[in-house]
Amino acid sequence: MLENGLLIAFEGIDGTGKTSIITALLKCFTEDGFGVVTFKEPTNETEAGRKIRSSYVEGRVSIEEELQWFIEDREWNVHERILPSLAEKKIVLLDRYFFSTACYQGARMNNDWKSILETNRAKFPEPDLTIIINVDPRISQQRIIKERQKSNSFEELEYQRNVQRLFLEIVEQDTIGNYLLINGEEPLADIIETLYFRIKQFIEEREKE
Repeated sequence: MLENGLLIAFEGIDGTGKTSIITALLKCFTEDGFGVVTFKEPTNETEAGRKIRSSYVEGRVSIEEELQWFIEDREWNVHERILPSLAEKKIVLLDRYFFSTACYQGARMNNDWKSILETNRAKFPEPDLTIIINVDPRISQQRIIKERQKSNSFEELEYQRNVQRLFLEIVEQDTIGNYLLINGEEPLADIIETLYFRIKQFIEEREKE
């Protein structure tokens, strides 16, 4: 058992393989004897989270309303699931967190990811480790089309490119977060092996402190 819980956020544009990676790491660390849970944002558990998911199909709302929905949904997720799991000294693998909000919503407001991070950091815990999965948007779009039978569009590709740029800006410019940038175009097995090793190394170094 860990001396303290561990919060790891997985971030990146759509189609980077985050869900598959998290599922594999859940299995690895559970087999090692750790208590591990996985959560995803936005959730399906709050009205705000359901509104966000509906907007993916029905059309985006104003940036102000969208940001408020994310805050409301995240408040529930953090207080009802994440903080209790950390108190139980578990590893929390989180599929998207406020970095995605900063990039996806920031791309709609003059690329201002800094103010969104600041707002969220005032309310929610900082991850111990934030893993950014980096994939060329053209490749991620091809994956989405293949797996979800979703049509491609120039506008969507350009939007994802802009979002990806913001993720990379955060890694390069933000001085608060603890980031690990991973090439998501490598074979999935290699990515999982690399992350398993790096997270175990992180745990061992932290537990020595």
